[in-house]
Amino acid sequence: MVYIHIPYCRSFCTYCDFYSEIPVSGFEEFGKAVCAEIRQRAGEITAEHNTLYIGGGTPSVLPPSVLYDIVSELRISVPECSGGFTEFTVEVNPDDIVSRGHVYAESLLKAGVDRVSMGVQSFDDRVLRWMNRRHDSETAVKAYRILREAGIENISIDLIFGYDLMSVPGMMTSSYGDREIFDHWRKTVYAALEISGDGCPPKHISAYQMSVEDGSALACMLRDGRYREAPENICAGQYEILCGMLADAGYDHYEISNFALSGFEAKHNSAYWSHIPYVGIGPAAHSLCVNKDGVLERRWNVDNINSYICSAESGNWGRTVGSEVLTEDMFRTERIMLALRTSRGIEYDCLKSSVSMRKLDSMMESGKLVPAGQDCLRIPEKYFFISDSIISELI
Repeated sequence: MVYIHIPYCRSFCTYCDFYSEIPVSGFEEFGKAVCAEIRQRAGEITAEHNTLYIGGGTPSVLPPSVLYDIVSELRISVPECSGGFTEFTVEVNPDDIVSRGHVYAESLLKAGVDRVSMGVQSFDDRVLRWMNRRHDSETAVKAYRILREAGIENISIDLIFGYDLMSVPGMMTSSYGDREIFDHWRKTVYAALEISGDGCPPKHISAYQMSVEDGSALACMLRDGRYREAPENICAGQYEILCGMLADAGYDHYEISNFALSGFEAKHNSAYWSHIPYVGIGPAAHSLCVNKDGVLERRWNVDNINSYICSAESGNWGRTVGSEVLTEDMFRTERIMLALRTSRGIEYDCLKSSVSMRKLDSMMESGKLVPAGQDCLRIPEKYFFISDSIISELI
C-alpha cells in the first residue's frame, strides 16, 4: 500500500482541518520533491504494497504532467510497482473534472488510474455553499458523467450527513421538524443513486457524519454561536435512512461509513482496517511500518510544503518529524477498534485474549456482538451508529 498526499486545495471546506495550502505556483518543484522521497524510500515499498492511493487535499489540482512524473518514478524506482497496481485511486473535486473536461479524465486513465473518489457531499446548492465547496449539484452530476464517458467505471462518491440544517443560510426555519430534515436527506441519497442518469448507481458510496474538528472554520462558527451540532436522534435517523436505502439498492455495508456494490469494496482502505503496513509519501503523510526491531512503528512527514521541498532539494531528507512505536497494548486496541468497524469483524480468540469472558458474554447476549463467519465476531449493522460506545466497553 502506497499513499501519496497532495496538500493543495483551491479553497478550504467549512468542516475540514486537514493540512493543505492554496496553490500559487510550484507544482513542478513539489512533484520533484515527491519523486525524490520515492527514490529515498524505495526500499520500504515491497510487493505487499500493491495498491496506490493519491489523496489530499485535492489531487485533481495537479497538472497531469506532474501526476505522470510521480507515478512514473514509483514504477521506475520500485520494481514491485512496475507491473501496475491492483487498485489505483485518485481523489478529485467535481469542478476540476468539469473545467478540464474529457481530456483530463482520459489522462487519468492513461496514468493507470482505475478508481476515482469524488467529493460530492451534498446535492443541495445551499448546503454546498455553506460548506464552502467549489461546485454545485449540477457540476457534481456532470463531473460524474464525464468520468464514466471517459471509461472510468469504478467511481466512489462521498456524502456528509448529521449537520444542523437550521444553521445553513436560506435552508430551514424553526417551523421545520424531523420529518422535513429526514426528507431532505432521503432526496440526497436518492440523488446519489441516480447520479448517472442511466440507472447505473455509483460502485461505491462513503458517507460521513459531520464532526467539529479543532482548527476548522466550523469550530469557529460553533464557538461564535453561528452553528449548533445536530441532535443525536437526527444523526441516527439519517444513518438509518442511509443504510436502508443503500441496502435496497444492492450495496454491501462493509464498513461503518462505506458501502459498495459487489466486488467494488475499496482494497486500499480495507487494508488500513486490517492493520497492513503502508508507506505514506508527501507532506503530512503517515506511514505504518515494521522497524528494524521487528515492531510496528507509525511515522509522519513534516506538515509544511516549503520545508518538505527544501529537504528534498538539499539532500538532507529528514522526512520523519515524528514517530511512535506501537506497544502490544496499543496494537491490540487499534486492531479491535479498526476490525469492529467492518462487517468482517474480529477473531473471537483476539477478543477473548483482551476482554473478560463476562463482558463478551454480556455483549453477545445483548446482540451488540454477533457471529461473523468462522470464529469471528462483529457489531451488527443496527448497532453501527453506536459502535464507538460498544468498542469503548471492549478496550
